[in-house]
Amino acid sequence: METGSKHHHWMTQKCIRSVLLILTTILCLMPAISRTQTAPNFQQGVEYVKLRLYPQAVDTFKAILSQEPTNVAVHFQLANVYKLQDELELAIETFNDILRIADSENGSTTERLYGLTHLALSEIYCKQSKLDIAEQHAKEAIHRCPTDADTHYRLGYIYTHQAKLDAALAAFKNTLARNPDFSEVHEWLGLIALMQHKPKEAVSHYQMAIQKKPYVQSAYYNLAKAYRLLGNTAAATEQLKLFEQMKSYYDRTYAIEGALAEDPTNTTLRLKLAEVHLAHKHIAAAIATYQALIRLNPTFTTGYDKLARLYMSLNMPEQAIPLFQKVLELNPNAVEAHVRLGWLYTVLKAFDKAESHLQTAIEKMPQLTLAYHGLAEVYIKQRHFQKAIDVYRHILQIEPEDSDARKALHNLERQKK
Repeated sequence: METGSKHHHWMTQKCIRSVLLILTTILCLMPAISRTQTAPNFQQGVEYVKLRLYPQAVDTFKAILSQEPTNVAVHFQLANVYKLQDELELAIETFNDILRIADSENGSTTERLYGLTHLALSEIYCKQSKLDIAEQHAKEAIHRCPTDADTHYRLGYIYTHQAKLDAALAAFKNTLARNPDFSEVHEWLGLIALMQHKPKEAVSHYQMAIQKKPYVQSAYYNLAKAYRLLGNTAAATEQLKLFEQMKSYYDRTYAIEGALAEDPTNTTLRLKLAEVHLAHKHIAAAIATYQALIRLNPTFTTGYDKLARLYMSLNMPEQAIPLFQKVLELNPNAVEAHVRLGWLYTVLKAFDKAESHLQTAIEKMPQLTLAYHGLAEVYIKQRHFQKAIDVYRHILQIEPEDSDARKALHNLERQKK
């Protein structure tokens, strides 16, 4: 990969792999933290990690360990936080503590725990460019967790950087056998194909990588490179345009996330980040950003409203309704939330609830014709045509130039005759 592209790709890989390790660990180690006193504090620490409140996470996990010094699940989370903060020596020390504790205890999670710990150590040594040590940990991780795709991926990553291409291809093949949707593998397979002067094969791999994860800029750049080698200038130009778009997107989000690392509760920055995601149609990232905003600022009405509107635009009324209800709980005078709930309940055919919200909106803002339109729609769907006619007539009293109301009224009166 080119230097600039490789840098961005590496940063993306680091973030993806770290988060994946954390989430995997939470799932596989939950039985180990089922003690009544530990579990709530542990979950709070995990929540801090998700929100990137790393100092709070460290304090939480250390407090638990002061009472339970051999709790390996907590050690693992603490080590991961150190890794996320790039405090790599502390992370190595803490991961090695896990191995020492696990060696002295027998338990059903020991083998899995060994594997994940060796995998984490392998990642750290890759960051430090100590590939020989990283390779040994990756192999141990595979030995302990042979069905885990990440362990095979890590070994393939190491072999690629060691220019052991046949071994890398074998490791990546094992990765895809365990997780066919592992997009990063296709990126590395594309790179190997380019190194072996197989641009047609590289095109196929980069296209697959983009299909599975369309927001990683390096795939577009290298796909353009493969097309150039095939002499397809038009296709290469198109991919370079997409690369520039993704690079702009990455640069903007990276800058905002960097600022958020310094000020994680900044609502303006998180709203801006969500808007950037939405502008590039990265819906999942926008949803996650709004969810983090709400968790960090549970009384911030705008956060609930923005996320509710997004779910509404995605035709997901069950997800939108409780958020609009939260908006009204925080601000009972939010008339538009009543109107939107009226529409959502109409979609769900919960007509009594729809009418109630629309009537409330009308009481609070008697000149709001949009609420009357919604109310008329509720009556029409229930075949209460005279009520709908009365509503449309009232709309025309408020706004005589409302052509939609006039047309609807004309149709209803004609049907009635």
